[in-house]
Amino acid sequence: MSSGMKLIGVTDDCHSVDELLLKLQQTAPFFDAFILREKSKTDEQLVDLVLRLMDSQFPLDKLIIHARPDVANKLSIKKAQLTGYGMSVTDAQTSFPSLKFGCSVHSLKEALQAEEDGASWLLYGHVYATQSKEGLTPRGTGELFEIASACKIPVYAIGGIQPEHLATLEEHDVAGVAILSPLSHPNAVDEVKKYSRNGEVFIGKDN
Repeated sequence: MSSGMKLIGVTDDCHSVDELLLKLQQTAPFFDAFILREKSKTDEQLVDLVLRLMDSQFPLDKLIIHARPDVANKLSIKKAQLTGYGMSVTDAQTSFPSLKFGCSVHSLKEALQAEEDGASWLLYGHVYATQSKEGLTPRGTGELFEIASACKIPVYAIGGIQPEHLATLEEHDVAGVAILSPLSHPNAVDEVKKYSRNGEVFIGKDN
């Protein structure tokens, strides 16, 4: 992983709070951020997870809450990831002015609108074929590169990202990648290390 790119872990909603707690703690040195994408967990379970991370001295500034800015605000987590089907950036900023918001986008038009509305970063995908999107045609890199060139805010790629893709993505101004499968792997630390600089702690640029 280049020193200029960020690595974001995305949780898969397939682990218990105890299991997820351990995975986050073990892999934290190799990630710049985590999107807690735990759709089936209740607000109470998500709060329990974050409070337990807090007690373990986990760096909470690495956490991004997916689709629940109210929970992020309650826990003083400063970032939330908005979906294409949920609350708009404009409404989210009005309701939670202290938070920064990322937007999931699937086209250049959506990306430009999200940036205009005040998004702090964009997540585009799925870029490559991936088991989590089985049967769906990947979007490829063409529009991703257009978005990265057109937008001033950071643009991150998600979906089927492999270590060998990183150099090409960086060459086209992609700010970083978000990965799900390596974090879900039984040997998560070893899998995630493949994306880091020779297994070293990866620290990217601030947004």
